[in-house]
Amino acid sequence: MRDRAYQVSIIKKVLLILVACLTMATIASAEEWNRSGSVEYYGLLQNMGGDKTYGSGVTMEIGSTSAIGIGYGSNFSNHLNLNMDMWFGSTNVTGKAFGVTVKGDTTLLGWDANLDINILQSRFTPIVSAGVGFISFSGDVVGFPFSEIDLSYNYGGGFRWDITDHFLLKTIYRTTRTTLKETDKALMLSGAAISICFIF
Repeated sequence: MRDRAYQVSIIKKVLLILVACLTMATIASAEEWNRSGSVEYYGLLQNMGGDKTYGSGVTMEIGSTSAIGIGYGSNFSNHLNLNMDMWFGSTNVTGKAFGVTVKGDTTLLGWDANLDINILQSRFTPIVSAGVGFISFSGDVVGFPFSEIDLSYNYGGGFRWDITDHFLLKTIYRTTRTTLKETDKALMLSGAAISICFIF
């Protein structure tokens, strides 16, 4: 029993020393390190939940999807990052009108320009993000092809972690809103976006 208490005491002391060392290293790193002037290239994986919209007696439901993409970002300061990305996904579409239900699929191709605000100068920081862009929907519903491009905007928040001077991870929970032609309600496609970035 005494040995176990002694071991727990040693583990606590070691953990305390590690936390103190990490804290001092973070403080020293924050004093010497900054991201201002650097550029980033990244790969993106984004989950987008589905939503329903309606108009002119028709209800449409867009299913959830996982999108992949690539992007480029520029750090104008330690706190401001302007980035652009293109992403691609596909999902199912269900339409209902006059008691009839039809199903099909659609391909989504999106382009976004976003402004990220890094709250802290440190390597690990909360961020808020907002942007505008376009989403292209193209597909087929029971033999009827369709294609349209719609204006979109997005907003969200999350965390950024500059693990090294040349590598970072970013996670944002983002909501993208767009309105399909001939519908009255905006689609809200929400989900987490994870970016793996290389810094130059």
